[in-house]
Amino acid sequence: MSFNDLVTLSGYTASELEQESCQIDSLVYNAILEEMVTASGDPFFGVHAGEHLNLSTAGLIAQITQTSATVKQALEQCCAFANLGCSSMPMTMHEEVDAYKMVLKPDVLWRQQSGLAVVQTAEGNITFLLRAFRNLTRMRYDPMSIEVDWPRKEPIAEYERVWGCPVSFNAEGIHIYLSKEHVEEKVLTADYNLFRILVAHARERSNDMEQERGFTKVVKQSVIGLIKPEFPTIQQVSGHLNMSVRTLQRRLGQEGYTYKALIDDLRKDFALSYLKRADLSIADVAYLLSYAEVSAFTRSFKRWTGKAPGEYRQST
Repeated sequence: MSFNDLVTLSGYTASELEQESCQIDSLVYNAILEEMVTASGDPFFGVHAGEHLNLSTAGLIAQITQTSATVKQALEQCCAFANLGCSSMPMTMHEEVDAYKMVLKPDVLWRQQSGLAVVQTAEGNITFLLRAFRNLTRMRYDPMSIEVDWPRKEPIAEYERVWGCPVSFNAEGIHIYLSKEHVEEKVLTADYNLFRILVAHARERSNDMEQERGFTKVVKQSVIGLIKPEFPTIQQVSGHLNMSVRTLQRRLGQEGYTYKALIDDLRKDFALSYLKRADLSIADVAYLLSYAEVSAFTRSFKRWTGKAPGEYRQST
């Protein structure tokens, strides 16, 4: 089944599906998901969809969690707004002695309509939630354990590979157990004042690019849209543009670019702009450009300009 076939099955056009207000009837959603599982022959379709879905597609929920002070606060917001993504699978968080239990509770009628759609959606939601959790904690933690209320699916190692913890089947509900210590940590990705600066600059740079033309412009805009604050990988950008990595590389090459050179150009452009701001330290700029160490940023900046960042700042 092709992409166009799936769009047709939805009853909407591709442009209509891109609208935030678009809602698909539950029976149509079930039919589409069942068809995708059948066509792919992948019993772990939901897991793999959640694994490769861009975190930016969470839209409003992602924006809200990115302004949270703690991981707990971010997860509470995910629960509060889970209905925006799937109103038939609400999510709640409960405090226990040494853990927080995330509970997904699919609608009973939905289960009667399509048990397969419920399981695949739950698997995708769990995977996506864990990616958000790992993103908030800078990839340091996995969940303690997960319980699901459907039968064991083989190979179980695929669950453990993606979810990173023991999985129990035929439980009395769908539960994700996260360490209380990890959940109560401060969000490590941010000083969110810096994140807001990043967002504002990204929007400004995107507007500046209106005069540019060609495929390179499209890729740059995708990169800017996916910065959070790390620059996206070529796999993430190609997925965002619904094309293979090879096709993206080939089309960039036709315009004299490589993905590495494109990222380097954007980093240089952002760096020159950030260093004009007196409220940003050199370390802040390095963080916003996804450098793990200030020294690595300094080496790149010297390659771009022949000067250290501090020298450049004093000369402008």
